[in-house]
Amino acid sequence: MTRLQIAPDLALDTAEQGDGPLVLMIAGGFMDMDQWAPVADSLSDSYRVVRYDQRGIGESDQPTEGYTVDQFAEDAVNLIRTLDAGPAVLVGNSLGGTVAMAVAFAAPELVRGLVICAASAGPTGPPTPPETMQYMMRGASLPVPQAAAAMMDILFATDFIDEHPDMLDDAVEKRTKGAPMIATLGPLQSALIFDPIERLKSLDIPTLILHGEEDVLVLTDHAQLLADAAGANAQLIPNAGHALVVEQSQAVAEAVVSFLNGLPT
Repeated sequence: MTRLQIAPDLALDTAEQGDGPLVLMIAGGFMDMDQWAPVADSLSDSYRVVRYDQRGIGESDQPTEGYTVDQFAEDAVNLIRTLDAGPAVLVGNSLGGTVAMAVAFAAPELVRGLVICAASAGPTGPPTPPETMQYMMRGASLPVPQAAAAMMDILFATDFIDEHPDMLDDAVEKRTKGAPMIATLGPLQSALIFDPIERLKSLDIPTLILHGEEDVLVLTDHAQLLADAAGANAQLIPNAGHALVVEQSQAVAEAVVSFLNGLPT
């Protein structure tokens, strides 16, 4: 792990492996860069893969403000420029997918491809089912460890997290090391009002949409809406929920590799 100073007032904890064109992996709101480790391993033979913890998480700096999609996108732009290796392919999950789109809208010259996993199409898409919202609201009233454990049933379609409890423990630990509550709630609230559809229609960047077939948090209709707007393919991953990138990391890695291999050189 390496801390990179990406702005005068912000350093981010990063992990890098491999050599070649840059692939930047952006984590979702309930996880951290560790969620990408198996996928990163699959890409690192041919690509320079960089993962990072966003502001407020783990060893990355924890400012008291700036927890919005636009600010996270600015952080990613600054990271790409600090790495001096763009344009990059951005691979984002959930909130990370929203941030990846925001980066492409703000600085398209720095992006040569987008892989958007389990991301919302914004207000255009169908709402989260009421039973899932009730589940989330109950969890929001609990301390971070209990809230995270409660969320697993709506993030995963299989018993993956029961078989890998260390992943949950590590993610919780990163959020209990002094991070402000807004580091989790702020970007999620910002993502709820982020509307990418019209901007995707005019974005000329190769895009792949991946989504868990059993996602009950962001329904699969969102994937098709994003794909239609971007002129892209939507691929549903079987036996996967919202946390598809860890639950079915091999299938995700294969889809990403196929997409990367098809990009113009």
